[in-house]
Order: sequence, then structure tokens, then C-alpha cells
Amino acid sequence: MIRKMYMKRFIYFFVFFLLLTLSLFFVMNRLSSKTLEENLIVASKNQLDYVKGILDGIMYEANMYGVQFAADSDVRFYQSQVIELSNYDSQMKKNDIVDRLRQTLLSSRSIESIGIYWKSEETFLSTNNTLEARLPFKDVDQRGWQIIDESLYYFAVYPYIQKPGQTEPAQYVVGVKLNTEYLKSLLKKAVNNDSSNAFFLFDHQQLWSQSEVDNDLLKAVTNMLSPQTEATLKYDYHTNSDDYYVLSRYIEPIDTYLITYTRTNDFLQPLDRSRKVFLASILAVLTLGLIVIFTFYRNYYRNIRLLEKKFLQVEQGNHNTRITENTDKEFYSLFRSFNHMVAEIQDLFVSLKTETELRRSAELQQLQAQINPHFLYNSLFFIMSVAQFSPDSVMRMSKHLAEYYRYLTKLDRHEVTLESELQFAEHFLVIMALSKKMEYNIDLPPELASLPLMPLIIQPVVENAIQHGIEGQQGAHQVTIDVKQEEDLIKIRVSDDGKGLTMDEIRMLEARLESSASPEGTRGVGLWNVNQRLKNTYGELSGLQFSTNEWGGLSVLLLIHNPTEKGEILCDY
Repeated sequence: MIRKMYMKRFIYFFVFFLLLTLSLFFVMNRLSSKTLEENLIVASKNQLDYVKGILDGIMYEANMYGVQFAADSDVRFYQSQVIELSNYDSQMKKNDIVDRLRQTLLSSRSIESIGIYWKSEETFLSTNNTLEARLPFKDVDQRGWQIIDESLYYFAVYPYIQKPGQTEPAQYVVGVKLNTEYLKSLLKKAVNNDSSNAFFLFDHQQLWSQSEVDNDLLKAVTNMLSPQTEATLKYDYHTNSDDYYVLSRYIEPIDTYLITYTRTNDFLQPLDRSRKVFLASILAVLTLGLIVIFTFYRNYYRNIRLLEKKFLQVEQGNHNTRITENTDKEFYSLFRSFNHMVAEIQDLFVSLKTETELRRSAELQQLQAQINPHFLYNSLFFIMSVAQFSPDSVMRMSKHLAEYYRYLTKLDRHEVTLESELQFAEHFLVIMALSKKMEYNIDLPPELASLPLMPLIIQPVVENAIQHGIEGQQGAHQVTIDVKQEEDLIKIRVSDDGKGLTMDEIRMLEARLESSASPEGTRGVGLWNVNQRLKNTYGELSGLQFSTNEWGGLSVLLLIHNPTEKGEILCDY
């Protein structure tokens, strides 16, 4: 894997490593924050349960005292006894009940006062025998908890037990008033530090708290409350700058919520500081890594890219390219070797080009040697035979024979056009028409006349049409050459009305032409040569095709693939 490590992968690995580190730290930080918050919540729930237990005990105590005095026989028969007793004895009876009420308060810090009120006689006995203490008792008709003037009361009425389906009016009411300050002091036990606060919320309206409660938080918490008696519920509250978790416990007997809320920012500040320090360290590592990568890029990667670019230029055929940059640094030896290699390649291509040109010239000369002797002999014999009785024929033969050989002497330039190649074929046809009865026709569209073409590619096919077509069929005398362009193909068709070939003979001929080696002997060498030259120069889509024409003779189609926009034939011969 290390051997396959290159610059891009190294950068990707470095970035991946940083992202992985940041992700792991983020996850760890989140887990730490979550664990700390969960521990805080568990501690707050335990404190809330503890205060709830104390409050349950206080309510049970108040309930017990209310029931105790509501069912007490001295209280129950007090009014009837007062009527029968003297003033002194009735006062002593009254003092005895009040003393018992006061003795109850001595053993409880949560109860502020206890009072008994007889509705019909409007008699009131209490540990706090004031007019204000009497008022809450007047409108009480049933037992239970009530909040009156921001104080919490438990009322018990006599008769304490009502018969089913019957409601008897209350004879007297026993009221136990809880100590409000003591209840508020319990809120301290429900919080864990200065970042927390607790309060009682009665009937979604009245609030008991030792410190001020934010109005927005109180409104949000009030909308979220749910009266589930057996569960401590948790809510989340967020502001623009602070985050809180809120715990609530519903106290059903007094229809009250005991609520605590804690600002988590103070607890998470150490984690935030460590996160900032870590992020600063990661940024420092990232900066250092980028500096190292940039240095590596300047000293190594850029030179490697330069070398790759130069190799691409050499691959595209630019053998004059050289590396002149950064030759005095670590890559000096490598760049010098590259320049030496390209120079050697350039010299090799020059030698190869010279050798190729010499080989082509030799091949062309060999082809000319194959064409010239036999044709020249026949032409000279024709001139000799008609010199005495047809001077005009001699002049025409001499003219076209001269033009024919003058064309051959210029082929060392390897630059001919389609028009000049057809003119060369026409000279050959004229010479042949003078020595035998024969007609010919050449059709060349003007727009294709100047297209470049490899030399001696049409004349061998025309010569083959005469020697093996017309001369092999009695009465045959016609040869046509027509040129067309269809999309990216140039089509040159040479047709004769000779004896032609059968389909089997055509298939055998095509098989011989597709062979990599030339046919044995001299028969078929010219067509094989033309077919191979077409394919080698213009690609595999080019070559010769054979078919039977409407005269019954043979048509030879020269296909030249021409994939250019302007229709110019690519010729590097």
C-alpha cells in the first residue's frame, strides 16, 4: 500500500485523518457533554424525589392533624358542653383545646397554625386567634387542600364521613396552615448549585420561589407541563445564549408542580474550553501539514507533473521538447536523462524517416520497372508498324508516350493529385486505344480534381482491366472510370466489358488480396500491391472491391477513406 501511495492519495489521506480526528473528538465531546448532562439530570431527579418525599410527609402530617382534631370527642361536643358549663369551666375547656393545638405545633416545623371553626356559632379556636386567621375558614364546605392568600391550608370538616348519596352540612372545620417559609426553604434542597433554581407552581398561576424566575422560561415551562403523578418529566429550554434542562414533578393532592431548572452552560464550560484548545491544535497541525504539502508540491510533485507533461508531448510527436526548468535541483539528473533520451529519439526518427523515404523510392522504382519495359516494347513496336502508312498515329502515340514517361519521371516528389493521376491513366488508355479497337470514358467531378493522392494507384487497375478483361473477351472494347464522394469515402470505379469473373473467382481474388504476402509469380501482384498501399496509407476501411457490372464485365472499386472536414484525402506517401 505504501508503494502505491502518491501525492493525491497522500493529500486525501492527510485530510481524511484530520476529518477523522475532528469527528472522533466531536463524538467524544458530545458523549462527554451528554454523560455530564445525564449525571446532572440524575442528581437533580434524586434531589427532586427527596424534596417530594419531605413534602409528602408534611402533607401526611397536616392531613393526620386535621382528621385527628375533626374526630376528637372534645372538639365534637365542645359547643354542647359550653352551654351547660359555667363561664369558668367553659373557658377552661376552651383553653384545654387551644393548648392541645399548640402542643401539636411544638413537634412540627412545617405547620404554622391550626384552627377550629364552628360555622353555626361562628366560634373560632386557633393557635393564631386573630381576625385575619378566622377569615379563610368561613367559606370552607369540604375537606381538602386550598391556597388562600398565598398560604397552603388543609381543611377537615365534621361530619368527616358522609353517608352515600347524602351530604350533610359541616358542623365545624379544622384547618391546618402550612408554614410557607418552610416550604420555600425546601426548594434549596431541590437544587444542586447556583446555576439551578426551583419553585412551586400552583394551578398554573401562583408561584413560590426563593429567587426570581425568568418570565419567558416560566411561560415556556407552563406550556410544556403534563400532570403525570408517578414520573419526573424532563424538558429542554433554549435561548439565544443559554441552554436549560427543566424537571417537573406533579403533586396531585395539592394540584401543584415542583419544578427545577438548571443552566447547563456553566457545567459545560470546561468542555468548551478543552474543545477550543483542541480545535486550535488541529488548525495548527492543518496549517503545518499544508505548509509541508506545499513544500513537497513545489520541490517534487510539480517536477513530476512537468516530467509527465513532457512525456505526453513526446508521445504526441513533439520530439523537439526539452526540460529547461529546475535543472539545478534534486531532479537535475532525471531531467538531463530525459533530454538525452528525447534527443536520441529525435535522431532515431530522423534516421527512420530517411530510411523510409529511401525504401519508398526503391519500391516506386521497382514498380516503375515492372510497368515500363513491357509497355514500352509494345508501344515502340506499334510505332514501327504504322510509321510508313500513318504518321498521324505515330505522332499521337509519341505524344502520349512522352507524357506518360514524363509523369513517371516526376514521381520522386510523391505529390500528385486525383486529376493528374487520371490524366496519367488517360495517356495509357489513349496509347492502348491506338494499338487496338477500344473506347474509354473518364468522369471526374471538378470539386475533387485537386485532391492529393498517392501515385500509380489507378493505372495498374486500368492496365489489369485491359489485359485480363478486354483482351480475354472477343468484341470487348469499353473501359470507364468514374469518381464519386459519399460522406467520408472517395470511390473510384474502373469498369470494363471483358469476360469478367464469377462470384467464386471474385471471392478467391479477394482472399489473395487480403493475404499478408504477395501472390507467387506475376499474376495478381499489381492488384495486391494497390490494395496493400491503400490500406497502409488510408486505413483498413480503404482497399479494393470487385463486382460484376451491367456489361457482364468486371468493376473494380477503389475505396479511399477520407475522415476530414474539408474532404481532403490524407496522403503521406
